[in-house]
Amino acid sequence: MPLPLPARRRRPWLLAPWYAALLPLLLPALLRRRGGIGVGATFNFEGLDSDYYRRSALRPELDWHWGEAFRGIAVHNQPLTSLLGELLGAHNYTLPRLALGRGLAYLGGAARLRRVVRHLLSRQSPPRSVKIGLIGGSISWGQAVRWRGEADWFSTLSRYMLAAFPAANITTRNGCTPGVPANYMILCLEQSVDPDVELVFVEFTVNNGHDPNNALYGNTVVLDMERLVRRILQLPGRPAVVLMHVPTQGMAQYPPGHPKNPKNELHRPYYQTTEDALTAVHSYYDVQSLSLRNALYGLAVEQREGFKWEQAFVDHHPGNQGHKMMADLAVYLLQATALQLVGHLPYGREDAEAVAAALPEPMYPGNVAPNTSMCLLGERFRELVVPESTAGFAYINEGTAEKPKPGYVANTTGAVLRLRLNTDRAGLAGPQRPAGGAKTPDADKQPVQIFFHHLRSYEHMGVAAFSCVAGCACAPTEVDGHHGEKVSQLYMVVLEVSQAPACDIEIKVLDRTSSGEHKFKVSGAVIAERAGRDAWWNNALMGAKKEAVFGIREHNGDVLQITYTKAGKVGGNDAWA
Repeated sequence: MPLPLPARRRRPWLLAPWYAALLPLLLPALLRRRGGIGVGATFNFEGLDSDYYRRSALRPELDWHWGEAFRGIAVHNQPLTSLLGELLGAHNYTLPRLALGRGLAYLGGAARLRRVVRHLLSRQSPPRSVKIGLIGGSISWGQAVRWRGEADWFSTLSRYMLAAFPAANITTRNGCTPGVPANYMILCLEQSVDPDVELVFVEFTVNNGHDPNNALYGNTVVLDMERLVRRILQLPGRPAVVLMHVPTQGMAQYPPGHPKNPKNELHRPYYQTTEDALTAVHSYYDVQSLSLRNALYGLAVEQREGFKWEQAFVDHHPGNQGHKMMADLAVYLLQATALQLVGHLPYGREDAEAVAAALPEPMYPGNVAPNTSMCLLGERFRELVVPESTAGFAYINEGTAEKPKPGYVANTTGAVLRLRLNTDRAGLAGPQRPAGGAKTPDADKQPVQIFFHHLRSYEHMGVAAFSCVAGCACAPTEVDGHHGEKVSQLYMVVLEVSQAPACDIEIKVLDRTSSGEHKFKVSGAVIAERAGRDAWWNNALMGAKKEAVFGIREHNGDVLQITYTKAGKVGGNDAWA
C-alpha cells in the first residue's frame, strides 16, 4: 500500500525561556566535563557556525506527520487507524516524502523482515519478546551527536518502536564498535548481538572504506560484507538484515572551487561509494538496504534549508539532524512493511518457506564465513580450557554485574593455564583464495594468528610465557603484565600458530617479575578468520606491534552497550564522543 501525502507539521516543542537563556552558558562546561566529540573539521568557509552541535541541531520546523492521511481507509471493515494507529502516529518525519522513497534502496521480497514486523504487530498473550540489534562503527555508535543514547538514530528508532508496537516486549541493543570495519564483526558478532535477535541493522559503509583497486568484481568490501551478512543470517533466530548506508568520507562535502569548499577539502562524487557494488549482496540474499546518500544528496546539493551538508553533518559523521534522517528511513521501512502486511499482502506460506530455507551457496564461491564466533570471551573462552592440564588459575570476575571483567587469574609462579583451540582454516575464505574459490599453493601451511587478551597494570603483575605444547607449533612469547602507567588495561599479544584442529597453548607464570608480585590474567582470545598475517588486525588493532592495547571498549567491559526496553534505557552515560 503506497504511503499517502503528509499532513501539516505539528507545532514544535519549545524550551522554557529561562532554560534557553542559560543553555549557551552551560554547554561549554558540560563539554569540558563530558569530553568533546574528537573529530576534525571538514567544513571551513566564511560564515560557518563553528559550533557543530548548533549548526547540525534538529530542525523541528521541518517536521511533518501522517495526520489524517489514513482516515477513511479500512481493511476488512476495520479502520486502518485503529489497526495501526500507534505505528503511524508515533513519529514525526524530517525527510520529505519523496526523499524517504529514494532512501529505500532495496526492499525485495523481505520475507524475514515481514516476519519480524508481523511479530511486532502481534497482540498475543503473554506478549511476544522481540530483539532488535545494530552493528556498525562510530557513526551509529553516536559519535558527533548530543547526546549519545538519546539523539543517535538507533535510540530514536528504539523509542519509536516501543511506542509503535506496545503489545510486544521489545529489546533493542546498540552493539556498535567505533573504528573497526566489517571483518572484525565477522569474528566477534556474538559480542554485539544476541543469538536470538530477529532484526539486525548494519552500518559499515564508511568504516569499510574502498577496494584498493576499485574493482567491480572481486571487490574486497563486497567479499567481507557477504561473509558478515551470511554470519548474521545464520544466527539461531534467523534474523532479518537491513544495511544502513551513509555517505562515504568526502561525499558530504562541496566540490573543489565551491564557495563552501575554498580549501579544496576531500570531495567524493555520488558514485564513489561501495554501497552500489553491495547491491549484489542485497539482492542475492534478499536483505534490505537504506541509503542516506540516496535520500539526502539532491537536497544537499540544491542547498535546501535544513538539508545542507553542513547542517546534516559535523564532518563525515552525521550530527543530530543527520541521525534524525537515518531514523526516518528506518521508521519508513517498518511502516511500509506493516502497511503491506495489513493492507494487501499478509504473511503466508511462501514467506515462511523463504525464512526456513537454507542459505544459498556463497555468491563468490568459497567466500564462506566462520560458523561460530572467533572472538572467544566469557563462557566461550572457558570452553577452551583443558582442566586436567591447568593448575593455579581461577576464573574470576574482577568487575561488576553491570560491567563484568572476567578472566583466568593466577597469583603464584608455576601456575599453568592450558587452552585447546581450532586453528584449522581449511575451507575458509581469505586473501589466499581467489574470488573463484580455488586454493593457492601452500595455503594450508600458512600460520594463523591468535590474539590473546591479557591484563596489564601498574601493580601486582607478573610475567607469563605463551607456548604451543601439543598439536601445533609457534614461537614462544614472554609477556610482562606490569607497566609504569597508572592504569589497568586489557592488551593483546599475538601468536602465529600452525594450523591444526586441536592446538594446545600453555600460559605459564614465570619466576621473573618487575613488580615484585606474580599476578597474571588472561581474559580471552580472537582467532584470525584467515590464514597468514592479517593486515587489518596488525595495522589497525596492533599497530604492527607484537603487543597492543585492546581498545574496543564495548567488548572489553569498559563501556556498556546501549539497550532500550519498556523499563527504560541502560547505557549511554559512560562514554562520550
